[in-house]
Amino acid sequence: MMPSDHSLPRPLLRPLPRTTRRLAISWPAAPWVCLLLPLAFFFLFHEFLVLPRGTRIELPTADTPSAARAGERLFIVVIDAQNQFYFQNQRLDLGTLRTNLMTLASMPNAPQTLLVDADTRVPLARCHELAEAARAAGIRSLVLHTRRSNP
Repeated sequence: MMPSDHSLPRPLLRPLPRTTRRLAISWPAAPWVCLLLPLAFFFLFHEFLVLPRGTRIELPTADTPSAARAGERLFIVVIDAQNQFYFQNQRLDLGTLRTNLMTLASMPNAPQTLLVDADTRVPLARCHELAEAARAAGIRSLVLHTRRSNP
């Protein structure tokens, strides 16, 4: 004997009431949120994301360009007006600079030329100290970077 439709048990699982709503932000506002959220992040944390301002260097003038060849790989050292050395965006003393140059110049396929950006107020003796440190590190040539004089 088949039970009638009325005699079948009711399902144990009832549909749950819907308590969730769609996203409260209207869709035209979503692109603005996607734009303003990163901008707010960069505005709040710009000091940690942007490199500090650099040191101004006034290069000496010369009639002939520097002897560095185009495409040549170089180590670059900057000497500012206060006779401080900068190498790989770090201010270093001469001993640390010598150690770093020795380490990097001993690597295979390392550049063998040192390009020096020295301010016009740097005494020649300071450039000579740098040249001796480069020679001790095994660097073969040193190029003093200059700017062209305006005729």
